[in-house]
Amino acid sequence: MDNAEKNEIYLKANSNWEFFLIHGYTGCPPDFNDLPEYLHKKFNANVRIPNLPGHSTKVEDLYGLRFNDFYEYVENKLKKDIASGKKIILGGYSFGAQLALILAAKYPVKGVFIISDPSKKKFPLNSPKLKFFMKFKKKIKKRIMIPSKEYLKKINYYSYMPLDILPIVEEAAEKEKNNLSKITAPIMIVNFKKDFLSDYKYTEVMKKNLKSKKIVTLLFKHKMHNMFYSEKFFEFKEKLTSFLEECIFESRKDSGVSAIIPAYNEYPRISNVLKVLSNMKIFESIVVVDDGSVDNTGEIVQKFKNVKYLRNEKNMGKGYSMERGVNATRSDIIFFCDADLNGLKSEDVLEMIKPVMERKVDMFIGIRKNLMQRAVHLFALNSGERAVRREIWQKLPSYYKHKYQIEAGLNYFVKHYWSGYDFKVFDYYQILKEKKYGFFKGFSLRWRLNFNVFNAYISCIFMKYLSKKQTNFDYKCIYHFKSS
Repeated sequence: MDNAEKNEIYLKANSNWEFFLIHGYTGCPPDFNDLPEYLHKKFNANVRIPNLPGHSTKVEDLYGLRFNDFYEYVENKLKKDIASGKKIILGGYSFGAQLALILAAKYPVKGVFIISDPSKKKFPLNSPKLKFFMKFKKKIKKRIMIPSKEYLKKINYYSYMPLDILPIVEEAAEKEKNNLSKITAPIMIVNFKKDFLSDYKYTEVMKKNLKSKKIVTLLFKHKMHNMFYSEKFFEFKEKLTSFLEECIFESRKDSGVSAIIPAYNEYPRISNVLKVLSNMKIFESIVVVDDGSVDNTGEIVQKFKNVKYLRNEKNMGKGYSMERGVNATRSDIIFFCDADLNGLKSEDVLEMIKPVMERKVDMFIGIRKNLMQRAVHLFALNSGERAVRREIWQKLPSYYKHKYQIEAGLNYFVKHYWSGYDFKVFDYYQILKEKKYGFFKGFSLRWRLNFNVFNAYISCIFMKYLSKKQTNFDYKCIYHFKSS
């Protein structure tokens, strides 16, 4: 048994599924940390990680090896596993990501996930002058972007990088680019925005050329290249699991939709909304949160037997009530709806929920036919009717879950950190505050609302630059589902 075979990782399972993982240049099979064991147990799948030629020994063993030496080695391994009836999911890190993509274009794999693809390199690794130095120098000292020495203890780490890597990666990049259009399997692409080696912008080139119907991109903002021993490894595993369950194994479905209606003194109007929502089968729960009303709002709500009624002992604000409503449900999709609407139809509600269920967007906003919303687009987007993924709500900074700042905060974070939102103007409308409460009180409440919204948007501008307040949003995960 040669050294490459000896250092291979193989975990056997009682199934035909197999994760075939490929490490990077100067890496080794343990590079993947505990991911092999996790995938093995979670999905009852075989896991194979070949040890590439020249690895797990000393860096000098890489001298003279070329692209085909690595490619043919993993291809032969993959062909044997496919011939034995294995359903293959390819995974690759760095140079291994390039190999995984080239193989995915040639063989009938079930899915692919790649991390830190170096096909588009950053300066100085993309400098033509570096090739000149290859004539005089065989290797260079590696930049260690590892947050812990734990990584170095677990693997056979090469402190130097042979400059042979440059023509190898360039050849791999050319083959990868020429074959992207042949990849049809679901794919997840993971990058670091501040990766010192790989340029994350190459993802856009990949998305344009891939023929995959399901593409998920995950972008971390950190200065990192190795995912597996970083502080982001746990979050990566969560996102990878979601991708595998939803796009490949199809074992994970959204657990349902819940409707949340915050209400304050809506006795004359709330029944119009509840009559529509309570007759819709799509909701697994409907929750009204009474924000300390002093009228008979509670009596009206409790006439609807399939509606859960919660009451705040005192007026706490819209954001607080929405949060309490979400905490009373378990659904993956939340539909928020104001309580003072006229003309709302079940068809309107379904049009807002369906794009989120189909992952076309992460949030959909219903815009009312009110004068203010027709006149000012910014105010229109602060409409209270919207479907949004629960995960987004949970990660939204608590600052925005305050009074009427909530919609502006959701709009900003879904636009900048998720797959965006869509909206549509519907025929339903909201009763004017001046009519509900009288002109002077209604006018005062309207401008207090506007002041809250203004504060929220000012905060959004500062949040763009003050990264300390964005700790819950240090990555961006986007699903791209192409129609057949």
